[in-house]
Amino acid sequence: MTKRTWQVTIGGAAHGIEFRHSPITNRRQIFVDGRGISLPKEQRRIQWDTGTRHHFSVADHECLIATRSSGFDFEPHLYVDAVDVDTGKPLSQEDPSKPTEEAVRTRRVGVVVISLLAGVACIWINARMVLSSGDYFPFLASLGPALLVISGYYALLPDAPWVIPKPMPLRMIAMLLLAFALGLANWWATHNGLYSLLFPSA
Repeated sequence: MTKRTWQVTIGGAAHGIEFRHSPITNRRQIFVDGRGISLPKEQRRIQWDTGTRHHFSVADHECLIATRSSGFDFEPHLYVDAVDVDTGKPLSQEDPSKPTEEAVRTRRVGVVVISLLAGVACIWINARMVLSSGDYFPFLASLGPALLVISGYYALLPDAPWVIPKPMPLRMIAMLLLAFALGLANWWATHNGLYSLLFPSA
């Protein structure tokens, strides 16, 4: 569990503020002087988190805890009256929930490696099933090539995974269409016995 604690002076009094984030359940909790703050339901658990903001008040002062992705974890920042208590930077000079470039690169590498390995595994398992028993799973036959296309896309282009820009760029649309087309082609080849024709001795 990610846990970050700040000791700050607000309104002439010392306060302890704590932020907790579980990477397993994605649950977020904020405590002020040991007492939990009730967060809106949509902010308690966020599955695909690219950065969040949690607003609350302490002694009539506006506070904000912003989470920024640092790769596969999150780096929380505390702002009091729109000033970062650690760096002294005003909130207006930065987007506290925007992932860092290092985080985007880490995510891209993760997506590329996982998609590549999973795609190769799907194609290999599909081929072995067809050649050994003649049976296959259509979903598995379609998924392998699609994952390889996704892996190649993020290996070649600097787009941030887990974020779908609006409007969606043409290159991403082309990638999705290519992934669908190659997945469909591999399913067709599997269904029509082309694997047996390519590897007759297997």
